[in-house]
Amino acid sequence: MLFVDRPDGKRIKDLNPFQQVLPYVMPTRNGSAVYFSEDLDVEPALDLVKKLNDEANARKYHLFHVIIAALVQVLLKKDHLNRFISGKAMYQRNYLSTSFIVKKKLTEDARETDAKVYFQNDDTLLTVQEKIDAAVAQARSEELTPDEKEMYVLSRIPGAYRVATAIFKVLDRFNIAPPSMIRSDPLYTSIYVANLASINLSTPYHHLYEWGNASIFFVMGRVERRKVLNEDGTEQERHFMNIKVTLDERISEGLYFARAIDLFRRMLNTPEILLKTADQWDVYHGRPTLKNGNGSPPSEDTTDQVVV
Repeated sequence: MLFVDRPDGKRIKDLNPFQQVLPYVMPTRNGSAVYFSEDLDVEPALDLVKKLNDEANARKYHLFHVIIAALVQVLLKKDHLNRFISGKAMYQRNYLSTSFIVKKKLTEDARETDAKVYFQNDDTLLTVQEKIDAAVAQARSEELTPDEKEMYVLSRIPGAYRVATAIFKVLDRFNIAPPSMIRSDPLYTSIYVANLASINLSTPYHHLYEWGNASIFFVMGRVERRKVLNEDGTEQERHFMNIKVTLDERISEGLYFARAIDLFRRMLNTPEILLKTADQWDVYHGRPTLKNGNGSPPSEDTTDQVVV
């Protein structure tokens, strides 16, 4: 590589020998992928969505906003998840973003496009909702994104795709790819999210992309009602969502991943903390706790209408 650091990341130099050798024995993302599946109790999150939507304001919240907000908080607290491998080196990404597919219209023939949203340390569920909705509105507009414009131009030139991708790969390999192209490319992202709940589909395992450097692919499945047994022996019907996560195991190690998943799970159990910034709460005694007061306990009521 020509430069040690990249436009989108800083090389990590203090890795242990085991971490250093992993890119040599597992040179590709899909060859290094591990898969995780879990059924999440999203009743507290849906309660919060209903509560926010019942308030007198113009905002419209969905479960997708809560999931993204929780992922942002986890990535801020567990920054190993925001690493990636390029060549044989590991980098800490210098921004936090999520990417996802947006359909222009909910029809089979409607064109798909990608949205990429950037987040900051002080983002909360409120700002996440604003950013996500703005990105969706832009993606659904008739105006082409920079990537779409480039693809339309290249599609008119025979062999242009092959030449352009080959040149970009060389520039990327030497850490001199244009920052503007990396910034707009949805596959150069912290985490890629697929919201299959919005079209009522179950969750498949998804591959990682060799193009770009996204180390995590997160899939949301449809929301289903299930009966659960309470501690007092009574039954209760609650909403569950299956998620499937594919990640590049080279960016950290198993215990770190397990604690990150546990943190995400506990955030969804007390989603009110997502109304605060990451710096306004601590993980104390195994449970997310607000520095300025505890979040309200989740309601035991079921939600009549599921909005994802």
